[in-house]
Amino acid sequence: MDTENLSLPTILSAQAQKHITHNEALRMLDALVQLAVIRRDLTAPPADPMSGARYIVAAGAEGVWSGHDSEIAAFQDGAWTFYTPKPGFLALAISEMLPMVFDGVAWVALTSEPPDTLPSLGINTVSETNNRLAVKSDAILFSHDDVTPGSGNMRVALNKATTGADAGFTFQSDYSARALFGLLGSDDFTLKVSSDGSTYHTGLVLDRESGAVTMPANVRFSAYLSYGQNYAAGAWRDMLFNNFRHNDQLAAIIASNVLTFTAPSDGIYLFGLAGTFEAGAGTPSKLQVGLSVNGAPPTGDTIGTTGDAAFVSGETQVQASALLKLAAGDTVNPKICPTGAAGRILANENFFWGTRLP
Repeated sequence: MDTENLSLPTILSAQAQKHITHNEALRMLDALVQLAVIRRDLTAPPADPMSGARYIVAAGAEGVWSGHDSEIAAFQDGAWTFYTPKPGFLALAISEMLPMVFDGVAWVALTSEPPDTLPSLGINTVSETNNRLAVKSDAILFSHDDVTPGSGNMRVALNKATTGADAGFTFQSDYSARALFGLLGSDDFTLKVSSDGSTYHTGLVLDRESGAVTMPANVRFSAYLSYGQNYAAGAWRDMLFNNFRHNDQLAAIIASNVLTFTAPSDGIYLFGLAGTFEAGAGTPSKLQVGLSVNGAPPTGDTIGTTGDAAFVSGETQVQASALLKLAAGDTVNPKICPTGAAGRILANENFFWGTRLP
């Protein structure tokens, strides 16, 4: 009966000449333990081998080594003895000072020269088919080479096959993606976020040609009224709009020419509102425009006025702009208030716009 790993013969109960079995086991131990082979590139034995010398038999072996490719040849007691390595056996090739490992088929160099690649690597964890490099650690450091030394630079490259593929980073929460950035499906630099790991919202895109930054998820709109409109004096009234120049993310709606903007998220929003006076309904002593938040009358910081200036048809314009901090669901409506007499706003020479700031 032999041992499982080195196949050493064992002494049986009541065995005669026990010293023979014992000595055979010692010979095997002497050949395999602290395995250091003189060479690994010979296909035939050297002419005058030293007693105890060990070699890794190269492929295509000849002579007395024939048929023993990759085996360990040990010159013991004036003859060659061959030992079959098992996966994981380690040996040092003395002529090259090169550590070797037997992978079950061939002896592979551990350092210095090919083949020295690993199919996968897990550090403090197990690597997977899709994650050939896997690391579990509180921190990872990549530093410039100050040993060789190198150039002083430290660069990490992610290379994809085609424009339509991805080269990016994924940030996860409990193994569910929450943010991505990189070259995602194009060669523009893109940042996306997700609340569930399946639906993504694009927050930032840098154009690869110009470097221009766009934020597709930011709401923005611009509207105008395509006809002249009279407004009665004495109270804040809805300032009407019937056309969008653009309405990204559809946060603004027009119903019966009344425009309502609804903030989709908490944030800082910038608005602009203007109308040009046109003779026809009357000449007010003052004309004001302003912004109503959640249905409340416009406050001073959202109101623009003509003051006491004389009105000139087609030239006098009243404007207001405001930077508002809104919560998700807050509404903003444009308002107008002539004083002293009705006022009329000229067709197309009016606007209401808004955008969420970064």
